[in-house]
Amino acid sequence: METNVYIFSLIAALIYLAVGIRLFMLSRRTRGRPEYLLALTYLCTGFSYCLYELPSMFELDANWISILARIIYSVGIIPLLLFTRDVFRSDSRWANALVWAIALSLFAGVFFSTLDGDIEGLIVSSPWFWCDWIGYTVPYIWISAEALIAYRAARKRLRMGFCEPDVVNRFLLWALFGFLAALASILIVPLYLEFAATQVWADWGDYCAGGFEAAATAVLWLAFFPPAFYRRWVNRAAATPADPAH
Repeated sequence: METNVYIFSLIAALIYLAVGIRLFMLSRRTRGRPEYLLALTYLCTGFSYCLYELPSMFELDANWISILARIIYSVGIIPLLLFTRDVFRSDSRWANALVWAIALSLFAGVFFSTLDGDIEGLIVSSPWFWCDWIGYTVPYIWISAEALIAYRAARKRLRMGFCEPDVVNRFLLWALFGFLAALASILIVPLYLEFAATQVWADWGDYCAGGFEAAATAVLWLAFFPPAFYRRWVNRAAATPADPAH
């Protein structure tokens, strides 16, 4: 792939690691399970992204690094699923079943595609590709949908004075992050299909992948490291509906 895409991936990896470390430290102070689960997800994601880029920067055997990166990334999906269930659907049986179904699909896809020789999980014609793809795409669709539902409910509570603007905005950012991450996963299907036909990575796919990655990590940064000017803007925007003139 293009050099700028590698740069985007490395920057994304650093942001995931920074967010993961911050959440891990927070979980140690608060003993909070949600913070701990998200910390595991982002630490695994950041570390796996770093591993994926190693063969492009150094003369290393890409096969074992790709397998390790896929395993670590897949392990990181599990705490994300548990976080979504615990925070949004803690009393739901179907949510618990969905967690295990997605986990089974994900690890079956990684395991059996590797046995078939698809080390990097690129062969779209394989059914194991789709098991793997479902496993890392559906969790982001799920969390985006749940965050959007929570955002709409939080807006109503905000108008009644029962919710802080920062909380409402974070739900929105979560929904946007999940949407962008899912969109990036959907994008790789035509990208992989074109690669299978030409054995060349398409420029459009490189730039789109880098763009979506940059946008998703920017949203994630705002959610966990909001600068002062952004927080002021969120609070001003939230105060506008309370104006009697409106």
